[in-house]
Amino acid sequence: MATTLKGKAVRSKDIELRDTYFEDAGDRIWDRTKHHGFATVPKTMPLLMRALDELSKGKPLGQTYFALFCATWDNGFVRLGRSTDLPYASGFTGPRGVRGWQERMKLLESFGFVEIRASGDQKFGLAFLPNPNIILLNLWEKKMTQGKGPFEPEGLAGLQEATMSAFLERAIDVGANDVTRAHAKMNAAKRKAADGEAAPAMQAKPRPRRVKPAKE
Repeated sequence: MATTLKGKAVRSKDIELRDTYFEDAGDRIWDRTKHHGFATVPKTMPLLMRALDELSKGKPLGQTYFALFCATWDNGFVRLGRSTDLPYASGFTGPRGVRGWQERMKLLESFGFVEIRASGDQKFGLAFLPNPNIILLNLWEKKMTQGKGPFEPEGLAGLQEATMSAFLERAIDVGANDVTRAHAKMNAAKRKAADGEAAPAMQAKPRPRRVKPAKE
């Protein structure tokens, strides 16, 4: 409740400051409460897109994922066959545009950001998008666990610590409780595992031998 009230207070102050400098701002913005045709996008999306580009060096995935996310109706689901403009919106044109887009979709699927199913004779027919915040967090955890590699899935080596630090900081700033809860759960599991490893080591420690005093 406190977080909600704080968020309302910040928004109220921002609106007051906005209207002080930008005339008729309220009438000139795109307002989701008044206009239709929108997707709810997490505020971590810019950093998610950066991370996606890092994961797929030389084959940027950020724009492809964003176009896909915007094709949903807040249900994490896309009928790919009905979204014929997705390759173009993702930056792919020309005769090989669709093929290039499909390659990017396969990469997104390999990292877990999308799950693809066939629909009739369309191999790329349906798509489901799980929570991208959690997928990215899990990928980072895998990289930390695997150390210096070899990494599975491929591409984890490109994921930068600076990007993940910024991602976590942004998640905390905007109150992304999906991220903070999952991160806390991961840390708790690490502590439990560390305690479990420490306990046998302490038990195995040999006791000092008692030396009987020599008889005089």
